[in-house]
Amino acid sequence: RLVGSEMCIRDRFNGILMRRIAKLALDDNPTATPYTERRVDRRVIFYFDEGKPVYELVSPDGTTYVMQALCQGVDPTMSLDTLADLGTRLTLPEGWAYRTRVLESELVIDTTTRDAIVLQDEFENSYTTAS
Repeated sequence: RLVGSEMCIRDRFNGILMRRIAKLALDDNPTATPYTERRVDRRVIFYFDEGKPVYELVSPDGTTYVMQALCQGVDPTMSLDTLADLGTRLTLPEGWAYRTRVLESELVIDTTTRDAIVLQDEFENSYTTAS
């Protein structure tokens, strides 16, 4: 579940009214450098439901990144059913871990007042910091 900010910017592009939902500086190709943090100005709240699984990356310093988007562009067979075993397919940097857990309570990630910190794995799945 995702709740967007009421402060979205609306503009016209080639005559089509659009709403900017995120702003990301792409000084390099994000898919070429997996596991690299990027700041995203999106001003939203993500809700992850109690009792549901989440798929996480954990960095060596203990920072937890929760999967926010699954990508089928690199691997069309990627699905919710395959995520539990994704860790065996990832080439994680030294000291990183992939884990699956069931939430004991609702997880809320609120980025309405700050940039989100996002990274991708080599399959272009996207993760955001939990804090």
